[in-house]
Amino acid sequence: MEDYTLLNMLFNRQDSVLQALLDRFGKRLYRTAYNILGSKEDADEVVNDALLALWNAIPPARPDPLEGYVQRTGRNIALKKLRHQTAQKRNDRYDTALEELYGCLPGEQFEDRVNARLLGQAIDRFLDTLPKTGRILFVRRYWYGDCVRELAKEFGMTENALTVRLSRIRSQLRDYLIKEELFL
Repeated sequence: MEDYTLLNMLFNRQDSVLQALLDRFGKRLYRTAYNILGSKEDADEVVNDALLALWNAIPPARPDPLEGYVQRTGRNIALKKLRHQTAQKRNDRYDTALEELYGCLPGEQFEDRVNARLLGQAIDRFLDTLPKTGRILFVRRYWYGDCVRELAKEFGMTENALTVRLSRIRSQLRDYLIKEELFL
């Protein structure tokens, strides 16, 4: 079903849109939530919470593209749940992916110097410089939290080769952010 149709159904408050959203986006929402939280029950809850959030946000919002909005909503709910669950604990599933990025992102003073939106825009521009496979690997690993083993298998690579490739992409990102004066 097209974004336009789904949005119209949401604006018209048709209950059937929830199933249509689940059919179209449910697997990716679930997978992202599971990658972040590591629990089937929590991932199911995040999917349901994301659908409720969409129902409450649309209208008045009319996101374009819808998929990005849906995925961001689900991911943010999963991250909020993770922070709540692990206030002082460590979550190896998702923290490992984030730690890989620490070496190429600015330090704590970053928040005082540049807001997160500028960083996001810079990362978007950086991703545009990568070949398609590099972009997909970066987003799947660091946005959706897919594990190295799954990605390596899906892309026909060894885990070591994938780890090296991701390391090179992170190094390129760090160099790019230095060039953009977002990392000093």
